Amino acid sequence: MELSETQAKVLEILQEDPRISMRRLAHRVGVSTPTASATVKELEELGVISGYKTLLDAGKLGLHTFHLRIHGDLRSWEDLVESIVGINEVHTLRELDDGSLLAEVLVPSLDILDGIMRRLRVLVGVEKLEVSRVTGEFKNSGTVQTDAATGLSIDCFYCKKKIAGNPVKLELDHRKHYLCCRVCASEYEAKYSRLKDKAGSP
Repeated sequence: MELSETQAKVLEILQEDPRISMRRLAHRVGVSTPTASATVKELEELGVISGYKTLLDAGKLGLHTFHLRIHGDLRSWEDLVESIVGINEVHTLRELDDGSLLAEVLVPSLDILDGIMRRLRVLVGVEKLEVSRVTGEFKNSGTVQTDAATGLSIDCFYCKKKIAGNPVKLELDHRKHYLCCRVCASEYEAKYSRLKDKAGSP
């Protein structure tokens, strides 16, 4: 599924100014305010817009940034990831294609980093740790380049598989739901109706 020109422009502007009013957004995109609002809502429902954040300068808050490369045993992977995610100082955690994890850690002192390293070393499944300190930052735009040719990767709301091509759209209770095929759409609608009836019963 490809982004429309309107969707691409909305994403571009929201990355520049996530607090922009719908009226101003509509003016900049060149559409009506209801169209801009509906586009934002649809992008939120699709999960393309996952939230609106305030970006902070870690250095000005007295924090030091370190990258930790964590090599681990795949048999303990889920528990390991859950444990690392639970460490407050871990800002981001990503899986790399070589089977390792890359954690970005923000700490006010080396003592706290040492404490985190000790916690990581005793976790079941950790085999090797590599640490690098970020000493300079030359670009951190916080934005993703989009245009109308950018493809959207959407999971079917029912079978959870990636949707190839244009999705089947259902509008239920004023919200769009995206399915990969008519069969999934039918099953999803029936399940949605059952759950709604159950929720409404005493």
